[in-house]
Amino acid sequence: MKRHVRILLTGVLVAAPFAATAYVVWWVVVALDRLGRAALPGGVQEWLTAGAGVAIVVGGLYLVGLLMHVWVFRWLVGLLERIVQRLPVVKTVYESVRDILKLFAGEPKQMGQVVRYRLPGTDAALLGIRTSTSPRGAGEGGKVAVYLPMSYQLGGFTLYVPAEAVEPLDMSVEEALKIAATAEAGADIPPAAETEAERADGREEPEGWTEGVEA
Repeated sequence: MKRHVRILLTGVLVAAPFAATAYVVWWVVVALDRLGRAALPGGVQEWLTAGAGVAIVVGGLYLVGLLMHVWVFRWLVGLLERIVQRLPVVKTVYESVRDILKLFAGEPKQMGQVVRYRLPGTDAALLGIRTSTSPRGAGEGGKVAVYLPMSYQLGGFTLYVPAEAVEPLDMSVEEALKIAATAEAGADIPPAAETEAERADGREEPEGWTEGVEA
């Protein structure tokens, strides 16, 4: 019985990541498709095929990126940003989203640099992300802001530490967050590793296990 349960769990471990990934991708595509369709008049939407909304959103974002090379458009975006930053609640939402995007797309030397922070007086080290080389909340100069994500949950802590206390790592922010999310559970265990108890359990097949299989 244990062998069948183990086989079932193996199937879950293999299929669940694919299923979850497919669902998230499907949800994002559907959401973008609806967003793109909503930007068009109702009569036009009826003639669009599935997925056309995604193409509209992607094309619109690409167009915005091209227009950012035009001085007048950059000036208008700057004006809109200054207006948004005058609105109390809207300002918080806008700056939060902007800073998160900068964390992943910013310059590696300043924004989103994965670092190793060693705890003072110990041999322990923490994996973090240097989010700013001149943080406003540090109070004194010579410090950097380091975000320390927590494992198995959302959130984390922001520390202001001396610049020499962190060691830059050749690692992407995405990889660092993935390590923090899973705490590197099972990272050093070979996929085909099998304990002696599991091998013994696999040998204890009931009589007649293969009966009828070759028939």
